[in-house]
Amino acid sequence: MNDPLAKPRESCGVVGAWGPATPALRTMMISLQHRGQQSAGIAACHDTGIVCRTGSGRVTEVFPDARPRVLRDAHGAVGHVRYATSGADGPEDGSAQPILLDGWADPVCLAHNGTLVNTGPARAKLGIPAGATDTAVLGRLLTAAMEQRGVTLSDALHTVLPRITGAYSLVLTDGRRLYGVRDPQAFRPLCLGRLDDTWLLASESAAVAAVGGTFVRELEAGEVVEIGAAGFRSSRLDVPGARRASCLFEHVYFARADSRIDGRSVYEARYAAGRALVRHAPPPPGADVVVAVPDTARVAADGYAWQAGLPSVQGLLRHEGVGRSFITAAPAGRAAAVRQKLSVVPAAVEGRSVVLVDDSLVRGTTMTAVVAMLREAGVRAVHLRIASPPHRWPCFYGIDTGRGDALVGARVAPDRLAAHLGCDSAGFLPLDALLGAVGGATDSYCTACLDGRFPTAVEFPDGALLQRQP
Repeated sequence: MNDPLAKPRESCGVVGAWGPATPALRTMMISLQHRGQQSAGIAACHDTGIVCRTGSGRVTEVFPDARPRVLRDAHGAVGHVRYATSGADGPEDGSAQPILLDGWADPVCLAHNGTLVNTGPARAKLGIPAGATDTAVLGRLLTAAMEQRGVTLSDALHTVLPRITGAYSLVLTDGRRLYGVRDPQAFRPLCLGRLDDTWLLASESAAVAAVGGTFVRELEAGEVVEIGAAGFRSSRLDVPGARRASCLFEHVYFARADSRIDGRSVYEARYAAGRALVRHAPPPPGADVVVAVPDTARVAADGYAWQAGLPSVQGLLRHEGVGRSFITAAPAGRAAAVRQKLSVVPAAVEGRSVVLVDDSLVRGTTMTAVVAMLREAGVRAVHLRIASPPHRWPCFYGIDTGRGDALVGARVAPDRLAAHLGCDSAGFLPLDALLGAVGGATDSYCTACLDGRFPTAVEFPDGALLQRQP
C-alpha cells in the first residue's frame, strides 16, 4: 500500500487581520514561528488589490522590517508560516503560502493549515499534478466553484468544503472580507480575537495575546466566519455525522504553553499530565533530580517534580535561534539539530541519577541523542519518563510524525525501548490518563497516532482506503 504522506502536505500557523491594526500581523506570525519555519508569506489587501509576498525561512528573514512594505496602508491581510510535512520545503516549488487564486472576477487569497485525505478524484478530474500540495487542490476546487455566475466566496466554501475530508483551518480574503474556516472535525486549531477595531484570526490564542489583543473564542467545528464592512457573520458547513476529533498532540507538544486549545489552557494540561505520570511511572529509588527536555516538556517536568517531591534542575539548555528538531525534514538533519539546539549543564547532573522528562516519543532520534549527551556529561543513570504514550501510527491530518517504520514505538517492543534509547528505564503516561489531564469529552479528540483509531477514512494514492476506526 502506498503512503499518502508521499504527497506534499503542510501544517503551519495561519493568521488574519481585518482593520486598522493589520500591520500587527507580522508580530502574530512571529509568535506562531514554532508551527513552521521553512517559509513565510503575507497577502495584504489594498484599495488597488491584493499584494502577496512569500519567501524561504523564518518571518524575520522574509520580512526583516518591523513594518513590512506589503502591510503599509493595508486594511486586511492573511499570513502563513509553513512546515512541510513531506515533499519539497520551499517557495521555489510553489508550496509557500498564502496562494492567490486568479480564476475569478476578483483575486482570492488562501492560507491553509492541515492535510486533506480524499482529494484523489478531484486531482484526476481537474488534471492537478500528483506533486501539487493539498492547498493547491483546495484552491482549484474553490476557483472552479466560483467561476459559476453569481457565486460568492462564501457560497463556494459552503459548496466545496463539505465534500472534502481531512484537516483544514483556513484563512482567506477576497480583498473585501476576511474569512476563517475550521473543518467539521476541528482537527487543527483556529481562534478569533479583537484588537480595538481590528478582528484577528490565528491558529493559537498566543498570537492574539502577542499584539495585545483580546481572545474572543475558538471557532467551532465546521464554522465559517466572515468579517467585512457589514460586520461579523457566522455560519456552519453542512456535514452530517461529522465527529469532533481535535488533535490531542496540540496539547502534548505542538501548541505554545501560553495558548488555549479546545477551551483548555495548554499549560494546565501539560502540568496535569506531568503529575499523572508520577502515578503511572514513578521515579526509581535513588533518583536525584528531574530534568526536562526543553522547551516543550518543561511544564510536564515541573508537574512531575512537584508530584514526586524531587528537585527540578536545568540540566539541559536550549539555544536560541535553532528551530524545532521535530519539524526538521531529514532524520540526519534532526540528529544534527539536537546537538545544535541543546547542551548539557554538567554541574547540574554529573554523578546523579536523573529522571529525564519529555512530552512525547515519536521517532526516537532526539531522545537517543539527548541520552547520549547526558552519559557523556557523567550522569550516573538516566530514567526516561514520557508524558504521553509512544507514537505507533502515522498522522494523516497535518503533523509529520513519520511513517510506521520511522516510529520507534511501532518497531521496538515496549520492554526494549529503554535499551534501544540507551537509558536505564522508560515509562509512559497511558492514553486514558493523558485524556484525563487534557480534560473535556474523551471522545472529542483525535488519538489516531497513539491508538490507531482514525476518525475518518483515509484515501491512499493507489485507491485503497484506510477505513475509519470505531
